[in-house]
Amino acid sequence: MKRIKAENIHHVDFSRQMEGVRTGRVTGIEDGRPLVDYSGNTQGPLAARFAGSLDPVVLRRAAEDGSEVLLAFEKNDPACPVILDILQARISEAEQQEEISFTPDELPELTIDGKKIAFEAREEIVLRCGKASITLTKAGKVIIRGAYVLNRSSGVNRIKGGSVQIN
Repeated sequence: MKRIKAENIHHVDFSRQMEGVRTGRVTGIEDGRPLVDYSGNTQGPLAARFAGSLDPVVLRRAAEDGSEVLLAFEKNDPACPVILDILQARISEAEQQEEISFTPDELPELTIDGKKIAFEAREEIVLRCGKASITLTKAGKVIIRGAYVLNRSSGVNRIKGGSVQIN
């Protein structure tokens, strides 16, 4: 009888299966994958997959804060954690919105391909680059500032308003 060597067979330790869900902590990000640790884990922080509904920016912030997460385990294997969600202690924490900023190394270019992009804010939206800025306020003001402002139109260029002031 000829024996065949079985490669790439994943050994499952049935004595240590993880059923249900557990809480754990995000301890960092490595090669774009979140690392998690949980009570009873003897292997140290493990690379985890995460649910597609989780925002990667929020997940990165959770790693910085060491936030608590809800974990399930693929095929009940304690070495294969899946992050289902980030846990919040209070409703106010979930509602709190912080300013998100990136260093140039983290986000050198942003390409969004779609038919419509909408930005919404409660108070105002500011787009800024050097000495130029466009500000939209909740009161309906649109403020355009710059060292040099050019307005061109290949068709009709209309200025409408309750009153129009030039200089």
